[in-house]
Amino acid sequence: MRGDPGAIADVQLARHLHPYPKGHPLYAETIDEQLQNTRNVSREDALRCYRDLLGATGAEFAAVGDFDPDELVKLMEQLFGDWKSPYPYARVVARHFDRPARERRLPAPDKANAALRAGLNIEMRSDHPDYPALLLADFLLGGSATARIPARVREKDGLSYSAYSSFWASALDPVASFRISAIFAPQNRARVERAIHEELERAVREGFPAAEVKAGKSGLLKARQLARTRDAALAGRLANYLFLQRTFAWEETLEKRIASLSAEEVHAALRRYLDPAMLSVMAAGDFK
Repeated sequence: MRGDPGAIADVQLARHLHPYPKGHPLYAETIDEQLQNTRNVSREDALRCYRDLLGATGAEFAAVGDFDPDELVKLMEQLFGDWKSPYPYARVVARHFDRPARERRLPAPDKANAALRAGLNIEMRSDHPDYPALLLADFLLGGSATARIPARVREKDGLSYSAYSSFWASALDPVASFRISAIFAPQNRARVERAIHEELERAVREGFPAAEVKAGKSGLLKARQLARTRDAALAGRLANYLFLQRTFAWEETLEKRIASLSAEEVHAALRRYLDPAMLSVMAAGDFK
């Protein structure tokens, strides 16, 4: 297969977990398809895309920094005031797919490192009552250098250069995903996969001690606070909230809920949504 191991595994996991048909805006192209489509596109195609699809009607704009708001508004009006969208906006609705577990070994010849991408789909929006508990559970599993998965795979066993997990849920559609990523030497593949499964199974079976949950809450809330100190990230979040018709009051409520979570609540949510037996695992590398 063409591409680096991480890209190969990413694409194959996306194609399995989100099997939109070819031609759908959310269809996951293979790397070869991406290359071929890039080769086939013409200058006229790019011009037609700009002419027929792009415009500032209904656009959201956010700015963070030291500026004169009135002058900035004038500038935006000068730059984009007459740029009208040729067609009304229509959102592409995402859907939840209930997918079986699948494991694949994907060839990436002559690559020094291998990559693992694993995940499962969860039917949930970010306004679901269990969303805060799953955010914290993910942070405890793989959201920091001291979390369960990196501590086991990288620090204790010395098998991986990088290992982490992530959890995301849409604000608009009941579509959420739990993901695990790792980079390692190809000969360590089986041990990496076994270590990850063991840590997931242990967390689902036993939960997290109260002290670990307390430390995790502090770490997660500090990370979210730190993200709001970066101008670019803050502007992006403001623009996204304009689209979602949310304010930072929503974020304040979310973080208060995270701070109030008990170890029992986190364990219960993890047991409801994360079944290690349903995890799909794609490993790409030169395993010869």
